[in-house]
Amino acid sequence: MNLNSLSPYIRVAMHSTLRAPFVIRERVIFDYEMIFVKNGKCRININGTDYICKKNNVVLLRPGIPHSFNSMNNEDFVQPHFHFDMMYSGKSAERSVSFKNIDEMTEHEKSLIQDDIIKHSKIPFVFTPENLSEFQNIFFRIIDIYSEKKPYSELLYKSEFLKLIYLIISQFEHNYQSINEKADIKLIKDYIDGNFRQNISLDFLASQFYINKFTMMRRFKEVYGKNIIKYCNEKKLQEAEKLLKNTNLSVKAIGVILNFTDAYSFSRFFKNEFGISPAEYRKRAEN
Repeated sequence: MNLNSLSPYIRVAMHSTLRAPFVIRERVIFDYEMIFVKNGKCRININGTDYICKKNNVVLLRPGIPHSFNSMNNEDFVQPHFHFDMMYSGKSAERSVSFKNIDEMTEHEKSLIQDDIIKHSKIPFVFTPENLSEFQNIFFRIIDIYSEKKPYSELLYKSEFLKLIYLIISQFEHNYQSINEKADIKLIKDYIDGNFRQNISLDFLASQFYINKFTMMRRFKEVYGKNIIKYCNEKKLQEAEKLLKNTNLSVKAIGVILNFTDAYSFSRFFKNEFGISPAEYRKRAEN
């Protein structure tokens, strides 16, 4: 995670109570959700593991990870929370709060699931803050700032939110090391595998993973036998083949999903590899 790139965007910040008995069926969210448990208990299943969440716990739900809520002991669950992006992007304003499972989402909705930039960290899904009083004060201050919506409130809540991130990282990432110290090029491949639909530049990857661009390019080719751009293109082409064979999406729609500027750019990219247009490829695959 590149700490310099953090620019939190909050879409929801509110006080909330789930009245018992309640169930929130399994869903996948596009963004992050942070819950501070003010009172009550709840069983939250995250990616197949049950967590009993109680007063003063923090629950950090992550994009793309299935989870569900079930009440316990007929207790109300007082759960002030906010939904947010770690980094503002062009898709931030388009994302909403999802209550769908991954199987119910359209291809476009799936493309809104952002990369979990803390997936390789030691930060757990459920924890109790080390400095509980400070954490709680900042958490509720963010909700107040967001709710008041005063001029330039975005700057205020961003500054407070970064304090929360600092408290969390300093609690769990005592031995934080950048990727060039760990010499783990696999993290870059994992990032590409999860985000190949986006337009990923070499400069972005080098900045994201604290590594010299040319060192990154050389080491990636040494490990995986191909350069990064070729690998990204191969992932896009594989996805294009799958969508052309298995969906009725138009060529234009598939181009949008793969972040091409228009259908012509996508068709040219595809034809350069396969020698035929996407439309012709689909026609042959159907025969």
